[in-house]
Amino acid sequence: MVNTAIILLAAGFSHRMGSVNKLLLPIDGIALLRRTAEMLASLPHVNVTVVLGHDSQKTVEALAGLNVTHTINPDYAKGLSSSVFHGLSSARLAKSYMITPADMPRLMSADCLALIKAHRSAPDGAVTVPMRPSLNGPQRGNPIILSGAAREEVIAGDINLGCRGLLQRRPELIHEYTTNSSGFFIDIDTPQDYSDETRLRLLNSDF
Repeated sequence: MVNTAIILLAAGFSHRMGSVNKLLLPIDGIALLRRTAEMLASLPHVNVTVVLGHDSQKTVEALAGLNVTHTINPDYAKGLSSSVFHGLSSARLAKSYMITPADMPRLMSADCLALIKAHRSAPDGAVTVPMRPSLNGPQRGNPIILSGAAREEVIAGDINLGCRGLLQRRPELIHEYTTNSSGFFIDIDTPQDYSDETRLRLLNSDF
C-alpha cells in the first residue's frame, strides 16, 4: 500500500479559457498538465492517477513517458465531482488521498510535502485543507488530502457528493493547514489569469 495516492484532475472543458485547453498551455516552456504531473510523480511514496476527459487524446500525449497512470472519466461532462469520484474509485489503496487540480502553476513539491506532513497530525477520518487569512475571511486552497475513511464517504455518496459536498456536510472533518504559499491558492481559469502568470514569470526571470 502506498502512503499517498494522488488524484490529478485534468478532465474539464476549461470553458473560461475559450477555445484553448488551459492544461496544454506552456508554463516555463512545459505544458501545465505535464509540469504538474511530473512534479507530483517525483514525490516519495506516492502513486499518481490522472483523471482525463475532455481533449483526452491531447492530454494523454502531454503525459507521455511520465510515471503516472491515467484513466478516462466517462462522466466528465457532469462536472468536477464526477472526476473526483472516478479518480478516488480508480486509485490504488493508500493511507491517504491527495485531490489535486491540474491548473495550479505555482504548486511546488515543497508545498505538497508540507501538506502531506501536516496531514500526519490530522485526526482519524479528517480532511486536511490548506487555508490562509484574507480580507473576506479564511481562504480555502488546493490540493486537499483525504483520509481513507473520508475517501469511503465520498465514494459512498455517489458522484453528486464530491469533496466539497463532504466538507459542507461534515465541516468537523476539516483539519486546517495554515500557509501563505501562493502555490495552494493560484490557479488558471481565464486568458487574463494566464497572461498575468506568464508576465510575472517573465519579470521574475529578469532579476
